[in-house]
Amino acid sequence: MSDAVTKSVEQRFGSFVGVIFTLVIVIYAASGPLTDFVRWFIETTTPGFDDMSRRDQRVLFKEHWLGAGLKSFERNFLLPTGMILGLPLLLSFVISFLALPMKAKWVNWVLAALSAFVFAVWIGKLFGVDVGILPSAKPMDFILFPIATVLTIYLTWRLFGAFIVGFCLFWIVYFVVRGALPEWTGIFAGAESSFDQSIRSMVLNFWSQTGGMFGQPLQVVSGNVLIFLVFGSVLMASGAGSLLMKIANRLTGGITGGAAHAAVASSALFGTLSGAAISNVVSTGVMTIPVIKRSGFKPSFAGAVEASASTGGQIMPPVMGVVAFFVAGQIGLEYRYIVVAAIVPAIFYYIGIFLTVYFEARRQGIGALPRDERPRLTTREKVQCLVFILPLGVMSYMLFAQPSVQKAGFYGFVTALLAALVLFPNYRSWRKIYGAFAEAGRMSASIVVIVATIGLIVGLIQVSGFSGRLSLLLAQLASGPLFLTLIVVALGAIVLGMGLPPGATYFIIVIALSSGIEAVGIAPLTLHMFVVFFAVISAVTPPVALAAFAAAPIAGASPLITGLQAARLSVAGFIIPFVFVYHPAALYKLQTLFVWFGEDLPRSKAMVELTAVTWLGLAWVFIAFVVAMWMISSALTGFERNELRGWERALRAIVGIAILIPHTLTAAISLAAAMSLIVVHRLLSPPQSGSIDNQTNNAKNREETHA
Repeated sequence: MSDAVTKSVEQRFGSFVGVIFTLVIVIYAASGPLTDFVRWFIETTTPGFDDMSRRDQRVLFKEHWLGAGLKSFERNFLLPTGMILGLPLLLSFVISFLALPMKAKWVNWVLAALSAFVFAVWIGKLFGVDVGILPSAKPMDFILFPIATVLTIYLTWRLFGAFIVGFCLFWIVYFVVRGALPEWTGIFAGAESSFDQSIRSMVLNFWSQTGGMFGQPLQVVSGNVLIFLVFGSVLMASGAGSLLMKIANRLTGGITGGAAHAAVASSALFGTLSGAAISNVVSTGVMTIPVIKRSGFKPSFAGAVEASASTGGQIMPPVMGVVAFFVAGQIGLEYRYIVVAAIVPAIFYYIGIFLTVYFEARRQGIGALPRDERPRLTTREKVQCLVFILPLGVMSYMLFAQPSVQKAGFYGFVTALLAALVLFPNYRSWRKIYGAFAEAGRMSASIVVIVATIGLIVGLIQVSGFSGRLSLLLAQLASGPLFLTLIVVALGAIVLGMGLPPGATYFIIVIALSSGIEAVGIAPLTLHMFVVFFAVISAVTPPVALAAFAAAPIAGASPLITGLQAARLSVAGFIIPFVFVYHPAALYKLQTLFVWFGEDLPRSKAMVELTAVTWLGLAWVFIAFVVAMWMISSALTGFERNELRGWERALRAIVGIAILIPHTLTAAISLAAAMSLIVVHRLLSPPQSGSIDNQTNNAKNREETHA
């Protein structure tokens, strides 16, 4: 069999397994709606149902043929832990191993078969645990667990690089030798565990039970996140991605630096559907980066715009990527409250990018897109916009009015699929749908692989006792000034996040630091969102800015310079977490939205007292943030209406930060000073002729490019 044929077989089989994985995800997400349908059917087809006692109603639900069938389906497919956790791992590893580039293709099949066997055995073992058998470590487990761990680490290395693998190996070695470490190793010492005990503990906790790679990260992702990946993949495969780009260009093309703003808008809109920074870069960057370069921006800046805008997709409601679901599970708060809390910070983030792009465009003399380059939406395309409006509307309603993440994802997926079939005739092909499902399975597989490694790292840190010792140390640190403690947390999240996905960074930071921070009295949601922001922003923080590195090859620019530019564009992301810590209205006031849905004001120990935040407070922080970012962005760019002198840039940066200080008099004086700086600069600085010349030259360049 030739390599071409072998490759074709691998691709076809991998696509088939991807479709199977997508169907598993959809079926699991449909469990809630299916239960609702069965209840409705039994209620409406049973005469006198309302007159029955609650006990008789429950008995009827169990004995009715449809109710009994549903219970049997749940017992045999949905409820067993092995099918919820083991099956996603099994399918993900098979898909990923078959897709790896190997010189000897038979190695792909061997690794795929080995991983399928190992996780199939685990599924069978967990079926016994689900029916009540106590978990125990048997001799075979001491063989299977190392194999599963090696497969996980190898696959993670091939897909995500060496940093996270090295990090994971460090904790594996530490777990095994921690009992022999001398006291001079500080918080790493203090565990009483021999080598044999450590190995047995590892196998028992991470293989015989649902810990480690089968722990909370995988449970959250399998239960809540994967259906949203399927939703986004199906929607983009319909052709909605091109329409999204056209809408973004139409909305922002008339603004100074319009091409770059279109990239920001498209990535923000795409972020409502997909919460992964690198996939956002790859998906939208191939379309936006060339347009930004053609309009006159440097390649590094073009790549940086896409990287920073795509990074914001991880905090853009309603999907927000994997990490937001982790927050909900970690603090015991419904996901809808996380979504609402993120609305204002997400808007702030994109305001910061917009202002930086605006000032850079003015500095380089890059104007709006010419009218002939601003696409007009046809009547048909305007109708096709419903492909976004309807699914997002359904998802938002399900998240707010009927708080069920699974139902929101499922109904959003069904609405998106039906809308795409109706509105995009070219999508009405089983091949297109099959391809969309296969791509959704491949995307989900890569997420599951990295989440399995995250779970292993988190489990090692927790079970080893290291997190407890670090928490005690940080509790002492937290007795100092709050601002310094927050700086430590931010630096920790950024440093770890330079090589880890946001989900891994979040878990490690929160597990290690939460008790130390909570000793100061910060509301858990505030703390966790603070960590989330810095975990996310690490994707554009040099020297390892993963999102920027993904954008650089597309732009044909230096990864390091692109990363530095992306960090400048994303400067708001470094400021916003401190803003909502000291100005809680930015994070909490919009929770009032739930009252508009006929509910009571949410009350939870995870949040601040919501009656203490006001609309006036939200209005103030919004105005203050916009003015502050105007000052800071212009200072970093060195340009507003005209070139800024060195002392002007320094003064603007200081005033911009001072506006956000939670002291009324200081903030008011700083706001007045900022407005004075803007007015004086505009009065004393006429527009530079060079900017007009640049605009003319850029227009000529565009004409030559088209010619």
